[in-house]
Amino acid sequence: MLIDKTNTFGISQGRLTKSKELQRFPSEAWQQEFFHASSIGLGYIELLTERILNKSNPVWSLKGRSEILHICSKTGCEIYTLCIDYIIENSLLNDPDKSTYQHILDIFLSAKELDCKAVIFPLLEKSELNLDNLNKYVALFKNLSKIAKKFNVEILIESLMPSDDLIVFFDLLNCQNIGAVFDTGNRVVDCDDLNAEILKLGSHIKHVHIKDKDLKGENVILGTGLVNFKEVFEALNKIDYSGRLNFETTRGIDPISTALFHLNLCKFFIKEANNQEEVD
Repeated sequence: MLIDKTNTFGISQGRLTKSKELQRFPSEAWQQEFFHASSIGLGYIELLTERILNKSNPVWSLKGRSEILHICSKTGCEIYTLCIDYIIENSLLNDPDKSTYQHILDIFLSAKELDCKAVIFPLLEKSELNLDNLNKYVALFKNLSKIAKKFNVEILIESLMPSDDLIVFFDLLNCQNIGAVFDTGNRVVDCDDLNAEILKLGSHIKHVHIKDKDLKGENVILGTGLVNFKEVFEALNKIDYSGRLNFETTRGIDPISTALFHLNLCKFFIKEANNQEEVD
């Protein structure tokens, strides 16, 4: 049964700050986002490192990481996950000078110092996971799994690969510290039965990105797109999911009011799903 505890819900960095760009590091307001998150009942912020290395991002400096930890202690928010967008623009496999690989090692070190529990690898665009490169990725992540253990962080893989193929990938990996990110919005564009997808992936799902998309694939206010959130939470209950729920959502006109609406909507549907489980 899903429990709507405060620390269950988090939000992607940048989604509590007004911006025309959806996925961005809010350099002008990243500190304030922790206070905003805490004020509306969110338990963590999912950190973001950009597609192009931004050395002013506090993740990359000892001083910056210390400031993040200080703000966490003041607000009660934690650093649970960190998403590496750098690999979307810089291939993990086509990496002759090992610069992307070194970037990953640096991320692991930063994650450890931030007491971050998991690092998200979006295997998209330049680092897309597909059937042609699946075996190469298995070898790479078996190696990264061993390194991640030394830093006491889990690896979470976000991929648009069909669930049946993704299960093959995870079964070949067979690494306890590697799991899947299930993104409701990205998945619903290609599959209208998220319930079945969640049940297929089962225990491979270790993290959930909450978002809604419309027929055009645009990120929209939760409940106004294609995602049936009641069915999503019912399916998560069926697989005994006990991980976190992270809002990777659109900001609306007022990012904080929108985030609060999204939080309350999810709490409502979690309660509905839990009640359905009791009836069944």
